[in-house]
Amino acid sequence: MAFKREIAAAVAIPIVLSILFFAPPVVFDVLVAAVALAALWEFYGLAEKTGHPVAKTVGVAGGLLVFLASGFLGLVAPREIRVLIVLGAVAFVAAFAEIASSVEVSSALGGTGSTVLGLLLIAVPALAMCALRAFSPRAVLFLFLIVWGCDSFAYYTGKNFGRRKLAPVVSPNKTWEGTIGGLVGATLIGAALGTWWVLPQLGPVRGAVAGALASSAGQIGDLVESLWKRGAGVKDSGVFLPGHGGFYDRIDSLLFAGPILAALVCALP
Repeated sequence: MAFKREIAAAVAIPIVLSILFFAPPVVFDVLVAAVALAALWEFYGLAEKTGHPVAKTVGVAGGLLVFLASGFLGLVAPREIRVLIVLGAVAFVAAFAEIASSVEVSSALGGTGSTVLGLLLIAVPALAMCALRAFSPRAVLFLFLIVWGCDSFAYYTGKNFGRRKLAPVVSPNKTWEGTIGGLVGATLIGAALGTWWVLPQLGPVRGAVAGALASSAGQIGDLVESLWKRGAGVKDSGVFLPGHGGFYDRIDSLLFAGPILAALVCALP
């Protein structure tokens, strides 16, 4: 399994970085949209396993519209207004889909809520990666390195020094020591990346703050997905990447860390 993980990473990472740095921005945006929609489909699968009759097709179509409204449609309204309009429309359609599907009345509200929640947790925050790419490919690389570095520091710190469980019911293997190790590691990485080539616009202090805040949000995102999987009784959200699970498993931290970093980058003078 470890060998499969390494092979999958060795293939996937160069492809993503090549698209990020050498392809037109729209290609990266399309890649983000495709991965986010696949993760959204997996989220709906988790919701179904917990007994929520989600409107999967409506939700994924709504996710596609979120990306179109954000970047691909030249509408007059500001981007944020377009996304809000799409979300409102999807909520109405999702509610109607529960009626058209003749689901149990007692499950209709939960199904509609899960359909819209998937958009808010996956499709909308995924837009942050497109915003970071519009600023600079290196801003996306900064996000990747912070999240990957946090994961590595958390793993090795938790493995060697972990004693106190962070959330034993949700994620039994995570410890407070590992969480703190990930935070410290990401803060140091952020300071280094904000000093040198990756994102020198931040500087070391703001780079450290960005690393701390984004990694903290990323660790929460990982816990949130673990909560959904625990409730659904599954280990992984999907089986797309050997040894890595599904799409949602790969981007759960990015979905929470991305908007934090995008907000910090947009605040740069």
